[in-house]
Formats: sequence, C-alpha cells, structure tokens
Amino acid sequence: MLSPRTITIVKATAPVMQIHGLTIVLRMYDLLLRDPNIRALFDPTHQRNGTQPRALAQAVVAYAENIDNLTALGPAVDRIATRHVALNIQPHHYDAVAIALLQAVRDVLGEAATPEIIAAWTEAIGLLKTILTTREAELYKAQEDAPGGWRGYRTFQLELTVPESSSISSFFLAPIDGQPLPPFRPGQYLTLKLDVPGYGPLLRHYSLSCGAVQSDYYRISVKREEAPAAGTAAGLASSYLHRIATPGMRFEVAPPAGTFTLPDGNSALVLLAGGIGITPLLSMLETIARTQPNRPVQLVHAVRSAAHHAFGAEVRDLVAKLSQGRAQTFYEQPSPEATLGTDYHHIGRVDPAWIVQNSPASDALYRVCGPRDFMRTIVQGLRAQGIPRDRIQYEFFGATDEDLLIAPTLAA
Repeated sequence: MLSPRTITIVKATAPVMQIHGLTIVLRMYDLLLRDPNIRALFDPTHQRNGTQPRALAQAVVAYAENIDNLTALGPAVDRIATRHVALNIQPHHYDAVAIALLQAVRDVLGEAATPEIIAAWTEAIGLLKTILTTREAELYKAQEDAPGGWRGYRTFQLELTVPESSSISSFFLAPIDGQPLPPFRPGQYLTLKLDVPGYGPLLRHYSLSCGAVQSDYYRISVKREEAPAAGTAAGLASSYLHRIATPGMRFEVAPPAGTFTLPDGNSALVLLAGGIGITPLLSMLETIARTQPNRPVQLVHAVRSAAHHAFGAEVRDLVAKLSQGRAQTFYEQPSPEATLGTDYHHIGRVDPAWIVQNSPASDALYRVCGPRDFMRTIVQGLRAQGIPRDRIQYEFFGATDEDLLIAPTLAA
C-alpha cells in the first residue's frame, strides 16, 4: 500500500509527466540501454521510430493518473506481465529501470524534481514492481506446470523453411528433446533468442501461424523487413532468419505467450489482417476449422499485391471447411497473373464501413492485426461505425499499448 502522501504527490505530478513524459522516457532509455544485457530485451526498430518510448511514456502518465485507483489498470497490467514473461524479465530488471527512470526525472526536471517527489515516485515504482512481479510469477508457474511446458528458454531446431510470398517465409520449429509441446491459445506468439552477427543478442516475438491442434512442432511466419529508407538498417532479426536460418539450426525459445487470442464461445467473428498481420488470425482460423466448423467467421486480408500475398490457398482450404465461413482479399495493386474472385475479391483498401455492412452478424466480435496505419484506420473506423470497444481486440507487432491508437500525442 502506498502512503496517502505518496498518492497525493504522484497524482499531482501527472500533468508534468503528460508534458515531459516522452523526454523523460527517452533519457531513461539512453541511460538504460548502455547495458548490453538490457539492450537485448528491446527492439531497436521501435526505439528508432519512437513507438516504444511513446508507449512507455503514456503508461507512466496512466499510472500517475490512476495511482489512487490501480484496479483501473488491471487489463494493462496483465498485458505487460504477459509480454515480460515472454522476455523472461526478472526482478533485477525492474531495479535497473527504476534507477534509470528516476535519474531521467532528475535530469529533465532539474530542481523541480524535489527530494519529496523523487521519494514518492520511488515508492510508487516499488509498488508497481510488486504488482507486476507477482502476476509474472503466476504466469511463469502456469507455463511450467502445463503438460509439456517449461520456464525460461527451451532449445528448438529448425526443421523446415517454406517460402509463402516474395517477402514472407514460414519456419517450422521442433524441440530437440523430442518431448510434446504444451497447448497454446490461437493468436499467441513465441519469443526467439537470436545472436545476430555484428549486433549481438536479440529477442523477437513471432506469432504462431499454425492452429492450436497439434503438439509436434510450432510454425512461425516472418516477413523480411527491408530498410525503410536509404541509410537506415533493414530488420535485424527478420534479415537474419531469411538469410542465415537453415534446417538444423538451433534456437532458444520461450513458451507461447500473449493475450490477443481466439475468443471462447460461438460468437460470430470477423478476422481483419493487414499484410503479415494474417499470422495470428490464421492460427485462429485453422483452430476454428478443426474444432468449431459451424462458427460464423469472415476473414478479411488487405495485401499490397499478388507477390506479397501469403497463405491465400491455405485460407481458401480452411474456409471451405466452415459451414458459415467466408474470406475476402483486397489488393491495392492487382496484377495480370492474379485472378479476381479467387486470388482477390476487391481492389483498393479496406473500408471499415464495408466491414460492418458485410459482417456475418450484428453482434460479431472483431480481431485485428497489421501495420500501424492499417490498425489505426480499421480500429478507429470500427468505433466510428458504432462497434463497442469491448467487441474489438487488436495486436501490434512491437512494444506498444493498445490505447496508443486513440491516446493524444505526448509533447517531446
């Protein structure tokens, strides 16, 4: 429990954090990432483009604003704890973050960061550590106790690589101990520990693109991320996997994790994918086809062109097994070799109004995954069409908070 004085001080500093939070967090990362062991936990791409600092800054503001009602942060705590477990975060990592964050507050706010304010935030950060590590301990235990489960990392071997499009390949991984794999929830991801030449250790999350109906292997499907502009680096991990990974290579893998999952029950579903965002939704679709073939499902996939279209034939085969299944593909740039009505069904971008009008049910649930701009357009568009927030769930590939879609931009 926090003291009343600490609650008052932390809540009073929320407006200051709203103004200076991003600058403070950027300074914190500057201090924190000097440790190569800490640096390995963070995606350099999300550091460069600012998504990770912005997400953390917004989380700090939310914590300060809700310091007197922490139950409001329950869903966010579970998402953060789940991601931390996937990264094998330990209590000492929180200590390192606390030291860097408090120093950043002093550096940015100067004399305004009084000893009283630093003391209050020290106490508040300590409570947050307790909340998160308690939940993480529960998640670690659940992973370890599951049939075939494990804690930390387990050694897998790459058995097969399959090209899926001009930029996407699937990687089939099996544990070298030959023991069964634990069940997972469709939509979850794996965390791979990589050792990238010229960079060093790196952790990456990749959605499981197979159905949760077998126990011999896991499949992940990875897009090769090209350099976004001249003078910038291509995706470190994706380039490594596409260029170097060959059958027989071994990887350290954390247990399946993630809260973006197939909803229980028989409610109608609309699965909305942008590009590589198809992967967790494909896992959901395969699982439904094998276990709930009468469930109403519509999958909508937005793709640049036929060359970039992965899993088209696989989706058609799965939908054919559903009594109330439908798949609709949008191509931005259709080419002569693509067949309208088979390879794709629409030209242009997905319109949220069209999605709602063509939903299989008025009370359908929506699951959305894809690039940032696609996510923002679809989710905000669904909300504008009157779809309640509790019927929409979405997943980013990277360190972001779902509220970032609608949160105001923080000042630098």
